[in-house]
Amino acid sequence: MNIEQAANLIKNDIENAITHCMVNGSNLRKTTKQPFANGLEAKTSLIRSSTLINHLHEYVKHEFIRNGVKPSTIFPPLHHSKPELKITGMYKRKDQDVCVKPPNIEAVKTPINWGPMIDSGLYCDYGSKLTEEIISVNVRSQLSSLAKNADTLFERTFAETLNLHDSYPRMVLGEVYMIPVFEYDDAPMVRNKVAFKKKQTDLEKYIRFFHYLSGRPNVNEEKHKYEKCALVIIDFNQPNAKVYQSTSELIADGLVKDTFKLELADVSSEGFVESLLAIHKERFGNASIFGQ
Repeated sequence: MNIEQAANLIKNDIENAITHCMVNGSNLRKTTKQPFANGLEAKTSLIRSSTLINHLHEYVKHEFIRNGVKPSTIFPPLHHSKPELKITGMYKRKDQDVCVKPPNIEAVKTPINWGPMIDSGLYCDYGSKLTEEIISVNVRSQLSSLAKNADTLFERTFAETLNLHDSYPRMVLGEVYMIPVFEYDDAPMVRNKVAFKKKQTDLEKYIRFFHYLSGRPNVNEEKHKYEKCALVIIDFNQPNAKVYQSTSELIADGLVKDTFKLELADVSSEGFVESLLAIHKERFGNASIFGQ
């Protein structure tokens, strides 16, 4: 699966929910088993499920495998949503979206004697050595209300890196974040119609943010940053979803100012996994995750 295929699976799922009131092959609400009233209700149910974001999860897993990573080291495994690795950081324990876990390091279950979880009776499942050598990728998306929720979403994004890098400074962390060029318009969905809002997303704001958070050559500094970010910008308002990979493409379509200087290619999905693996190899060596 490549990123364009993932984008089109997301587009097809959303628009099938809107026009046919179908979610994961069913036209029934999960709780009441009654039919969806309209496309808006079906789309809302789809968004609340993990279906859409799982397409991006699968894309990331495929990229690791395409780059030679041993499939048995990937969690959750390809085509599965469980089991996730629950990693203990400085402030919280949290299931990670996609991880690569070296199999040749022994897991050491360790009582948490640090941070706000001290004396809580909780444990770190893997111990500090194994945890620090895990590659962890957050996979997120925001399909609506981007302007309203941007600040909260940004705060959550760097809270994840601080939680882990404060405990494991050398840990390799990645972030995949998907946004649309134009949001789907809810109003026509009650008539089972697909339409888009006319006002586009402030793409420059997102590019600036992820440019700032991406890249961390010194493991003793900038713990709020990811080793690499991938900002996935998709125009769903086309027959086939279009994924943008460079600033020149955005300028050509009139989506950012022609004077905008930051390069989307630096934080696009192109080369994202390759960069994470190169950084991991530099810090730890990669023999175990490549099956060598």
